[in-house]
Amino acid sequence: MLCARHPCWNPMTTLPIRRLLISIVTLALSLLPVSNTQAEELTLAIANSTCKAIKKIGGLYVQQHEDVRLNYICKSSGRLAKGLHGNAIEADIYLSANRQWMDYMIDAGLVSQTDVSHPWGNELVVATPLRSSITNFKWADLKSDKVKSILIGDPSTAPFGRDAKQPLKATNLWKEVRRKIHTKKHITLLVERLAEAEPAAVGILFPSNVNSKLRVLHRIDPELHDPIQYYLAPVKNEHPKEHIAPLISFIQSDSGQAVFLDEGFKLATP
Repeated sequence: MLCARHPCWNPMTTLPIRRLLISIVTLALSLLPVSNTQAEELTLAIANSTCKAIKKIGGLYVQQHEDVRLNYICKSSGRLAKGLHGNAIEADIYLSANRQWMDYMIDAGLVSQTDVSHPWGNELVVATPLRSSITNFKWADLKSDKVKSILIGDPSTAPFGRDAKQPLKATNLWKEVRRKIHTKKHITLLVERLAEAEPAAVGILFPSNVNSKLRVLHRIDPELHDPIQYYLAPVKNEHPKEHIAPLISFIQSDSGQAVFLDEGFKLATP
């Protein structure tokens, strides 16, 4: 018989080998890095003026934590708060450019008062397109023929628009220049429009959002408006995610503060 010269194949003798191979493959797969499909996802609803800085900090955090993926919703503070309240958007962390909209979130039961922090501040400047010929600018020049249009944020939903309106009213310029004013939904849109605007246009915005296509004409006296503070808090959730608290701590760490300072923000005073 053939089996006398050559050992016959016996499935029972190969079974232990197959089991060993399966065990080796399973162990190897378990040692592979965690993929993005398994990463915890966090969504940050953040005031548009902080978007660039927060994305930089988020990038640094993800480099140190491969098991998390961050998504960003950058809009005006009011639109974010209303969207969260109306369930139009969902987020794990909310960052407002003023106290008013954080209070709105607290009153709506979406944020706990004890979780709110205010790590940074800002100021206001008057800027113009880089190609503009406006020179020797003074605040009162806003009502002169030197300035044809003034871009500000929408005071009803964008805190930087409300901030811009205050010094205009405090110096009795609001009524005189109102016909020149054009409002924008958020600061990124204002920056884009101002860069493309006529040379006689100016905008009132945060210095942290002035880019290479704009130049600063004037720094507005901070005594003419309320202090500009940002407010940060986790959004309430029945099942809070693991990375929320560590991420908020990292945003407020020395590494995070360094990014904000580099972007032109001011550290908040206690």
